[in-house]
Amino acid sequence: MLRPRPTALLALVLLPAALALAGCTGNRSLAGILRNSGVTSTPDEFMVLPTRPLEIPQNLAELPPPTPGQPNRVDYQPQRIAVAGLTGREAPPGTASAAPLLARMGPIDPQIRAKLAVEDADYRSVSHGLFFERMFSRDKLEMMYRPMILDPGPVYEEMRARGVKVSPPPPSALENN
Repeated sequence: MLRPRPTALLALVLLPAALALAGCTGNRSLAGILRNSGVTSTPDEFMVLPTRPLEIPQNLAELPPPTPGQPNRVDYQPQRIAVAGLTGREAPPGTASAAPLLARMGPIDPQIRAKLAVEDADYRSVSHGLFFERMFSRDKLEMMYRPMILDPGPVYEEMRARGVKVSPPPPSALENN
């Protein structure tokens, strides 16, 4: 008859005991977990949200007047950063090139949201998708609108071929082709 080795018996006993004791920590609160992971101080809002450095002009009379309701000059502005990332250059909120385009497009239809909601409901009532997609798909909106999704690379090339002046796309838009 085979006898188990003493080291195997010891490992068989100590391993479950070590696993059982591994979960026993003294402090399970978020602060305790953070402290155990090396975070020793309270969170600092300036470390969480990136901001630009404060600017102090030579002459304090040069400071711009306060503009209540407007963003601070050093506040993080994700929309402007997104525009810069997508187009390769920063653009002010209202560019001069937008005025002719808006004039050419005409006035805004005040009922556009209601019309789009009705058209969207009509489209979703007609487009149900395939049987197995309906049964197993998690993203039903993506499934229904899949035929309407534009591939940016070919659309960009088509617009350029038509002679439309378009801003240069980010490199990732053309890499997929």
